[in-house]
Amino acid sequence: MAIVGRQGVAQLGVTLIVQDVAAAADFYRDVLGAEEIERSHSVHPGAPIGEEALSAELSLAGAHLIVTRENPRWKEAPRPDWPRSPLSAGAASTFLTLYVDDVDAVLAKAIAAGASTTLQDEAVQDGFWGDRLVQFHDPFGHVWRIMTRMEDVEVADLPARYETQRAEYRASRGLN
Repeated sequence: MAIVGRQGVAQLGVTLIVQDVAAAADFYRDVLGAEEIERSHSVHPGAPIGEEALSAELSLAGAHLIVTRENPRWKEAPRPDWPRSPLSAGAASTFLTLYVDDVDAVLAKAIAAGASTTLQDEAVQDGFWGDRLVQFHDPFGHVWRIMTRMEDVEVADLPARYETQRAEYRASRGLN
């Protein structure tokens, strides 16, 4: 039996491993607009409730997002089935893509909440394919690409748009 109100059949579910579940859940809710479903403070139903959140379930853009704490013992007894947070591993292994209504406003909120762009001084860009976008590391080491759809572009128009954007980029840096 599946738990009512949780991840549905044919619904994408993503689990992010973090060091601080409460801070991560708050960030995803307050900055990216996720809706919090539940925050768990015990290792299993009926177990004593601790102070620290061990996991949180959220809904974000139609996906089921689980934020869970990495196993605090991974350093002393490393096992391949104990995934680590990007902060502990030293690198992110993936990035998440999310369309938002206003990429500039969401980036400003993310930076104010402790995020950093993936490249120093990286600005929001207008992609030749019609999206305005930027990538950032959230405070927990996960990489997000946030985008706002600016215009619909036909596939046949992409090569010319790419060449135009490439020429503008090269000219702006004196590379012609």
